[in-house]
Amino acid sequence: MRRIVVIGGGAAGAAFVARLLRDAPPGATSAFALDWFGGRHAPCRGVAYATADPLHLLNVRAANMSLFADAPDDFLRYAQARGIAASDGQFLPRSIYGDYLDATLSSLRATSGRHVDLALHATEAIGLRPRADGRFDVHAREREPLVADEVVLAIGALPPLALPGVTPAALASGRYATDPWDAPAPLRAPGHVLVIGTGLSAIDALLGAATRWPRARFTAVSRHGRLPALHADHALAPHAGRESLLRDLEREADPRAWLRRFRAAAREPGVDWRAVLDGVRARTPQLWATLDDGRRRRFLRHLWPLWEVARHRQPAQTAARIAALRASGRLRVLAARIASIDGDGPLRVRLHPRGEARAHALAVDHAIQATGLEADARATPHALVRQLVDERVARADALGLGLAARADGRLLRADGTPWPNLHALGTLLRGSVWECGAMPEIRSLAAGIAAGVVARAGHGVATAAG
Repeated sequence: MRRIVVIGGGAAGAAFVARLLRDAPPGATSAFALDWFGGRHAPCRGVAYATADPLHLLNVRAANMSLFADAPDDFLRYAQARGIAASDGQFLPRSIYGDYLDATLSSLRATSGRHVDLALHATEAIGLRPRADGRFDVHAREREPLVADEVVLAIGALPPLALPGVTPAALASGRYATDPWDAPAPLRAPGHVLVIGTGLSAIDALLGAATRWPRARFTAVSRHGRLPALHADHALAPHAGRESLLRDLEREADPRAWLRRFRAAAREPGVDWRAVLDGVRARTPQLWATLDDGRRRRFLRHLWPLWEVARHRQPAQTAARIAALRASGRLRVLAARIASIDGDGPLRVRLHPRGEARAHALAVDHAIQATGLEADARATPHALVRQLVDERVARADALGLGLAARADGRLLRADGTPWPNLHALGTLLRGSVWECGAMPEIRSLAAGIAAGVVARAGHGVATAAG
């Protein structure tokens, strides 16, 4: 019996586990021993779906959130069966999606127990070391190592690090939260809160904090001061010029030329720019692969903020709540760069507004760092990723975007060769495929990895092969 180890308890791990439970061949005895290390979060929920706040909504419409692409209505039917008046175009609360993942895995586990022996471990995997026979020793806290034939890393975002310029005194004060999802509440309700970032993570942080501290006022700061664009109020028809646009983009291999092409397509009569951008989503990995490191660096330096605003959009009901905070005077949004944060109460913030040479001073009672998902594996404190990079089992992406991998999710050794039996899902693949963090991409790659695992088990493929 082959042993498969999945590391990471969020939606990416759930997508792979669900696929293997569903697709593993039935038999009189178990085909796989499947060990799932979920860490301290409940299996399936991870950070994203552990929230109970009904204001924290999915960023993908319900119709596209099924765990299985070949059962697209699965999540929608689940919500409707619970009495939720859900339609395919809605953005439902993330807590409901966490419930769906949990219910789906429970059902699959009940029906698949004969051919997949699943064990859940509420602990962290902290080491992964290759063996001479091609398998891996998997080390976890407070237990003996396991020997795995195949390993899937689905750990999500890495632990966030404080921004440069945040002093030890500010960190020690308890008034600066590096992680918006796991921040200790201040002893006294703050009067003025700084939120660093204006993307979707910052939006969630603002909505939660505004409810928790109804008398607080907020300042949100990012380099460009742009909030996420809005989703259309209905699902859009595919862009008619998609194939022609994709051919042009594949020929150009230059982000600046891509921006010109996007703008030209969006200006065509009757075209919604969101349909243009969404039309290339499925081919983003191929487009990203055409860029060398120099062009990728230019994209990150100049176009990434525009991409984040346009690609990672917010539902209209979320935007309305943010607009109400601004209209009431409780929220202001600044385009500025944080120079330093010091002190222990209040925090003293120095920032450089965009287009101004002179620094401004700001005093806040509390600061929340909500700059998006951390993926830099080069200097992360994450125990497992740190071990993989330090011991040259895996290679950090050169631009700080996760771990180097092939488009099929196979991680690369330090010498650049791919592992046949060490895979990654989700945020760790950003440097390799770029578009990797939403359920449509996660479930597609999870299905491919699971199919390979099943095929290798059926043919007795040796894991030591490259």
